Amino acid sequence: SEMCIRDRSYDAFIWQDTDAFSKKTKKTISLHPVTQRILRIAAVFVVAFGLSYAMIQVLQKEDIEMQTVYVPAGQRTLVTLADGTTVWVNGKSTLTFPNCFSSRTRKVELDGEAYFDVARNEKCPFIVHTHAMDIEVLGTKFNVEAYAKQQNFEASLIQGKIKIKSPSDNNISQVLLPDYKSTLKNGKLVISKIEDYNIYRWKEGLYCFKNKSFIEIIKDLEKYYNLKIIVDKPSITNIILTGKFRISDGLDYALRILQKDVPFIYDKHTTDDIIYIK
Repeated sequence: SEMCIRDRSYDAFIWQDTDAFSKKTKKTISLHPVTQRILRIAAVFVVAFGLSYAMIQVLQKEDIEMQTVYVPAGQRTLVTLADGTTVWVNGKSTLTFPNCFSSRTRKVELDGEAYFDVARNEKCPFIVHTHAMDIEVLGTKFNVEAYAKQQNFEASLIQGKIKIKSPSDNNISQVLLPDYKSTLKNGKLVISKIEDYNIYRWKEGLYCFKNKSFIEIIKDLEKYYNLKIIVDKPSITNIILTGKFRISDGLDYALRILQKDVPFIYDKHTTDDIIYIK
């Protein structure tokens, strides 16, 4: 915003400087006094109109500087955008946003997971661009998980209304209502009801899981702690579990908690940074 104000002043100064140059140029032209007077009146009108038009153009133009926030694995951060929108950004996620928004759209880019609490502005839609889909809102609360590396996409609506659409195919579009989520499966958006809101408590530093298979939990742990975990015991992969723990307690603590319900041992190879579960 301060940068935007300075840039607008700089643009206005250039326009004024151009008009001053045109006035100096006029003095080199020799005309009849009456003609000169008529032209002076016309010139005042043209300059005044030109300055008014210039100021409109200056006020509409905004020099946008992009900012990028990357959150390492196992961490999270809260970002407040220029319009008052707050965004919790999860681990291994990147949020790119402008230092100030235009008067027409508010667009940000996300690679990873984030929870948005969007400041309402019906005249200026808020758009989240991901590798798979765009999400357009006016003012609402929703969670997005869209890691480009994993090629996944899921948008969960907590409050308000969101529109999900493909940036490359106008025929793919969907409006989501509260308490529902939309997941991209085999190229199609599938709507389902949100059964457990605890999973969005990652912004509080909690990893919560309900009726989730052991192998799915392991995949989540890989994401949170940025490690490769190989399960060499097929008999335990489909065991269903429910629970929660603090992400800051670490991977060893999480695995020890899981061992209370699942029979396994694990070994970490420091050379290749891989954990083997047997």
